[in-house]
Amino acid sequence: MNFLKLTFGSVLAVAVMTANTTAFSAEPKELRFGLLPAEDALEMVKQFQGIADHVGEKMGLPTKVWVSQSYNALIEAMGAGKLEVVFLGGGTYVAAKNVGMDVVPVVVAKTPLSKTDTVGRTHYKSCIITLSDSGIKKLSDLKGKTFAFVTPTSTSGGVGPRFYLVKNKIDPEKDFKNLIYAGKHDAVYLAVKNGKVDAGAVGDLYFPRWKARGILNFDTYDVENDALKGKSEIHIVGCQKVPGTPMVTRKAYGKAFLDKLRAAFVSVPFGAVDKLRFWGPTLGFVPATDADYDDLAEMKKMAAAAKKKK
Repeated sequence: MNFLKLTFGSVLAVAVMTANTTAFSAEPKELRFGLLPAEDALEMVKQFQGIADHVGEKMGLPTKVWVSQSYNALIEAMGAGKLEVVFLGGGTYVAAKNVGMDVVPVVVAKTPLSKTDTVGRTHYKSCIITLSDSGIKKLSDLKGKTFAFVTPTSTSGGVGPRFYLVKNKIDPEKDFKNLIYAGKHDAVYLAVKNGKVDAGAVGDLYFPRWKARGILNFDTYDVENDALKGKSEIHIVGCQKVPGTPMVTRKAYGKAFLDKLRAAFVSVPFGAVDKLRFWGPTLGFVPATDADYDDLAEMKKMAAAAKKKK
């Protein structure tokens, strides 16, 4: 794992050096889309083709869709000027930006929280949960309690909630009576539910899944107010937003190109978007800016600093 992370950093650095010596036209003559490997490459291309065709038609440019073999290959190809648009994770975007690539988010995928969600959102949340009768109502009440994260590297179960706690003046290593890593979101939830720990951190995507499995009771999840409505045994103390999956391009292509590309993605018809399933159901695309990923950038800095201390 350490070798892979070092390799990723090295490839990013190479990509930046390559980008500095690669000539980028004011606007590209074609649109080559790069996708992260999530499942069979041919199936991914098939699912994305309708989106590519629509965007290409709106931009007046020919298109190609390529599925990379890895994060490294995707970033290296973009750095070398072989891809104009890439669909990648928020963390990868931040990593590319941190090493100096002139990347900029175009749009972010809008995804449903559950099967009945027709509105969707451009983020997910890392939530601190406790039993409703625990007496823990606000973050400061967590001091002196036992707590469970998922893993140190899990965004929604480790990095995100740690960032949220520290931002609210709670040091997990100093302020908790005991701190454990449960390994899975299910394990954290069950540890809280069964009284093994006083509180824990989980991704909010799991709330409707646990309800469907019959292991969590609530009527509705009030996403905006971080609350499980109805007679739920679980109380949400607070949540940290984590931005979703962006479509990224190069600043070197200019603002006019970026604005036109954003508009093209936003106008993709649902019939084409609905076929995109390799990262879960997608409802559409929403304009994204670099500022949307500020908190994620701070989370990655915190995670990197924590590794250096070990």
